[in-house]
Amino acid sequence: MANLLMVGWRDFLPLLQSSLPRCPVPQIISELRSAAIRFCKETRVWRHRSDLMDVYKDECRYVFEPPPDATVVSTREASFRGEILIPLDDRVVRDEPGIPNSFQVEEPGVVRLIPCPREDEEAALQTVNVLAPYVTAGVCPKFLLDFHGEIIASGAKAMLMLVPDKPWSDPARVQVEQKKFDNGLAEIRIREMRGGTDCKQEINSPAFF
Repeated sequence: MANLLMVGWRDFLPLLQSSLPRCPVPQIISELRSAAIRFCKETRVWRHRSDLMDVYKDECRYVFEPPPDATVVSTREASFRGEILIPLDDRVVRDEPGIPNSFQVEEPGVVRLIPCPREDEEAALQTVNVLAPYVTAGVCPKFLLDFHGEIIASGAKAMLMLVPDKPWSDPARVQVEQKKFDNGLAEIRIREMRGGTDCKQEINSPAFF
């Protein structure tokens, strides 16, 4: 699978700069990034399928590295030898050797195989993770701009217009922009519940443990 095309936050500026007279670009970019992070966390539209990974005898815990400028929000799926593993909650389990048939998520991007692999195997493990831009990310996937740019821009405008006593302050419009953002989130979440959105994206990335 090819890597996603990425864009800088400045590419979003035409969507909101005219509504924010004299607002410094760095401040706009900061709120755009925050809105994009919230959007990705709540809609789960940005997913990454990791490269196939080797597993090792008696090694239960595996950590997956997200692509640059991204962070893992949640791990949705893990597979071993192409078979989907059963997700378990945080109940206590014994690290006994065997053929993994289940997994636990210790934290986003960190999985524990149950049972532990009883032998070394190449290219046996793969996960699907939900991603969001990192808090200092300089870029984001282009599909966020192409398909969700207006929604993300509304989220940023709502926060910036709330700042008092600035040329771009507009308390009367904050609710309008916030409603656009919230409605956009709700629409995408409903699509997800019905089986996914047309704009859902996956990206391959390296993994390590």
